[in-house]
Amino acid sequence: MPLYLQVAKLMRQKIESQQWRFGEQIPTLDNLVAEFEVSRITLRAALNLLEDNGIITRTRGLGTFVAKDLSEQRWFRLPNRFDELVKVVSPLKIHMLPIEPGTRVQDPAFGFDGNSTGYQRLRRVHYRENTPYCLIDIYLDQTIFDSDPEGFSQTPVVPQLAGRSDITIHQARQVLRITVSDKETASHLHIGVGDPIADVCRVFKDPSQKILYYAHIQYPAQLIQIDTDLLQNDAPQHPALT
Repeated sequence: MPLYLQVAKLMRQKIESQQWRFGEQIPTLDNLVAEFEVSRITLRAALNLLEDNGIITRTRGLGTFVAKDLSEQRWFRLPNRFDELVKVVSPLKIHMLPIEPGTRVQDPAFGFDGNSTGYQRLRRVHYRENTPYCLIDIYLDQTIFDSDPEGFSQTPVVPQLAGRSDITIHQARQVLRITVSDKETASHLHIGVGDPIADVCRVFKDPSQKILYYAHIQYPAQLIQIDTDLLQNDAPQHPALT
């Protein structure tokens, strides 16, 4: 990652943690040079990036000020239970994306075969209040998809599966990794290349262990929080789970 991007991220962290508060003046260029131990050219490039993103404002003769309160940005809770997942994704809006021929599922997990022809692939961006919530690749059992192609294409898949009496979800698992965004992911999620993302693989299986639903999901990590009750045991399952 270019040095100026590293410095810009460190400055952003100071604003997010309120070391530099909204409306306050940040240190002078000389002080920043001493703090970050980089050249003035690198610092100016970092400040230009923050200014372009509306995070700071610079006025000749007055200084540089924090223009956006990043501590107040909306955090999205990443569900870790099936009932929470249904509730969270139900109101999301969808923007469908084209699928290039020959592309394969990234890092398949849980025994899923990305080359299988028995699944309908859906690629889209989910939005929450006009903010990109996640980039998601879904592989849905073809028979299930064919039962309601319009519904599965235009609305979130998970709540529909949960509401179907003819579908039994016997196992629902997901694994999460923290990684960084590539150019394509960054463009869809409106974040920077190399920004942290929460990378999730999720699978639903029926009682025979057949995969009904597989998804690879990428969330902008700077907007995601994970809240887990470490003492919670034997939580009641969603009615769709058996």
